[in-house]
Amino acid sequence: MNKILSFIINDKNEFLSLLGSDKDPQFKKSFWYVVTGGCENEDSSLKGTVKREIKEETNLDVLESTYLNWILKYKSLGNDCIEYVFISRVNDTGIILNEESIDYKWCSLEDFVNLIQWYGDKILLKKVLEEAINNKIYFKNERIEKFN
Repeated sequence: MNKILSFIINDKNEFLSLLGSDKDPQFKKSFWYVVTGGCENEDSSLKGTVKREIKEETNLDVLESTYLNWILKYKSLGNDCIEYVFISRVNDTGIILNEESIDYKWCSLEDFVNLIQWYGDKILLKKVLEEAINNKIYFKNERIEKFN
């Protein structure tokens, strides 16, 4: 199953963190995370999936999305998932959360990295996001990380 994950930043370079509902069918607990979602037939591209998922989950309009040359592979609910990682710039007005999230907050990079649940290396995550804020890609070649 192809999926996307998008970090979301506003014009102040603050990152959006979403607090998931403890009623989530997969995780069954509440934690801070970012927008993720599966590709659908209606999506014209991965960037199209990013725009749709961010709109569905936050009501925010994407100004620009950048693929970060990063793929996460894992199993979820019995499916093999391939998740393409993006960063998306948005106007931070008009957030309306859908049923998947119960709260949100805008954070500095440092606070964001410390807050969100992340299965990989948070030091690497911070480096990737530091570059992304400045419209640079940390990975020169596509990087694939596998999680169990």
